Amino acid sequence: MDSIASGTSLASLRSRLAAVRKRRSAIRWAAAISILGITGLAVVAAAFATDWLLSLSRAGRAALLLAAGGTLAWVFSRHVRPWLRVHESDLDIAMEVELQQGIDSDLVAALQFEEPGSNTWGSGALRAAVVDYVAEFGQRWTIPSQVPHASLRRRFGWLAAALVGIAAAVATRPDFAAAFVNRMLLGSAHYPTRTTIASLTIGGKSVDPTPGASVTVTSPLGQPLDFEVGLVGEQSASGRVRLSPIEAGAATTIQLTADQARPAGTLVGNLPKLTVSVDMQIFAGDAWTDPIPVVVVPLPIVETLMAATPPAYARTDASELALAGARQVTVVEGSSVALTVSCVNKPLRSVSLVIDGTDYPLQKSIAATPAGNRKADSLLAPLHWQLSTDNSPLAHVTKPVRFEVRVVDEDGLSPATPVMGAIRLKADLRPRISAEILTRVVLPTGVPSLTWRVSDDHGIREVSLLLEPLSVVPDTSANNPAQAVSPTLIQVATMPPAGWLDHKSLPMDGSLAIPLASLGLKKGDQVRVTLQATDYRGNAPGQTASSEPIVLDITDENGIMAALSETDGRSATALNAIIERQLGVGESR
Repeated sequence: MDSIASGTSLASLRSRLAAVRKRRSAIRWAAAISILGITGLAVVAAAFATDWLLSLSRAGRAALLLAAGGTLAWVFSRHVRPWLRVHESDLDIAMEVELQQGIDSDLVAALQFEEPGSNTWGSGALRAAVVDYVAEFGQRWTIPSQVPHASLRRRFGWLAAALVGIAAAVATRPDFAAAFVNRMLLGSAHYPTRTTIASLTIGGKSVDPTPGASVTVTSPLGQPLDFEVGLVGEQSASGRVRLSPIEAGAATTIQLTADQARPAGTLVGNLPKLTVSVDMQIFAGDAWTDPIPVVVVPLPIVETLMAATPPAYARTDASELALAGARQVTVVEGSSVALTVSCVNKPLRSVSLVIDGTDYPLQKSIAATPAGNRKADSLLAPLHWQLSTDNSPLAHVTKPVRFEVRVVDEDGLSPATPVMGAIRLKADLRPRISAEILTRVVLPTGVPSLTWRVSDDHGIREVSLLLEPLSVVPDTSANNPAQAVSPTLIQVATMPPAGWLDHKSLPMDGSLAIPLASLGLKKGDQVRVTLQATDYRGNAPGQTASSEPIVLDITDENGIMAALSETDGRSATALNAIIERQLGVGESR
């Protein structure tokens, strides 16, 4: 209708109708906007109250936003959209005027008569008369501009009250408003609380309790889990830990209590054993934490391999010892022990050997196991740890060793029980010697025969005979002590070109004629005869052992005869005693 030229008879009336139509449209839009605004503010207040009271999770807040959006959509469709769908024309306004003024349909007819193409309708004089009549009297008509049921004053009153209330709340507690906006954007902010969780320790590890912090805690499988919570602000005498299995299962609650031995505001608790991964939340006073994943990780399963290599002189075809899994071994003194550590279920971060408080780090390596040891091969992972030969305290074991293997895996965990071990020594024994001379009474120029035998567990380097003349010095005032003078050492056995005799050629024995004439002895002297043997220990000095000393008495021919007579007498006495015992036994029968 706006296309009608403003110069027609009804131009003024049409202008008034258009203004009223626009005003009525604006009233409808205002009514629709006020309804939507009041509903939106009510939804915001309801969402805040729900989220604040229930401390909704991120999924809960997403559902709350969906519910709020659905509510606004329903209100828009049911109560807002009908206001916006009304579109009035000049004829619609004209009919409103006719109803209000109580006139016939002259106004509508006049407007229609001025429309293009109306000259084909009936009498032209009649059309002109109607138009003139409406143009004259239309100046006095009141055109209704109010919209029924709009109630703008009431609606805007409620809207203004809601806006003022929310603005006052935001001005009073902007921290709550900021937290609400963050949470409605699915952030991790918490509403301010009277109690604040300032610090958190889980299983001895410090954890950031700040909302939104990306935290994952690992805990050894089957091990206890300790909790320590530090509070500031309004103190709480107790709290709780809620543990919800990540996969499936019922939640568990651990109570937190104050510990008098710790600073004020500290709550502690303990879970005896954790076997599944959980989401953990701390609640203390009106404060709480976001769910913190506690992932159960297995402890490292450590295997050890000790390969003992005895010194060359003690080595045999089966002497190299490789024991998989053994933590206590016995080796020959002077052996070299190689230690290999591997983990069968996860990578290791560091491995060290501790002996007498000193750490010897092991290095990653890929090395072959002792040839033929299939069991050892099966235990070694592609990547394992070995003790370096450069600074190994086990390169030359000369005393018993107690050690500990300290292992840290990729999760910073160590075995539940320390990996302890011991290396005991199988001592390299001294040579074993026996020597015997048939008679102990000899002439100064005699050549008594010494029968001997020498044995050792590994090898003999030297066998010698020590002759120590003992001269008897007369002394009437005291006993005559024997004094050793000018000892003589005689080589008994000749060694092979290698300089020692190995265990395969032992025991070795023989007899030796002792040349007494060279000692310048006389009647009444004595000679102490001792057989000595020194074993072979490679570069280390050998150990010397001696036989029981044999003392020879030097005499003349009469002394020899007396000794023989004495010997014969003792033999006859012994023989008679034997016969008498035999006869006595016969009579008793």
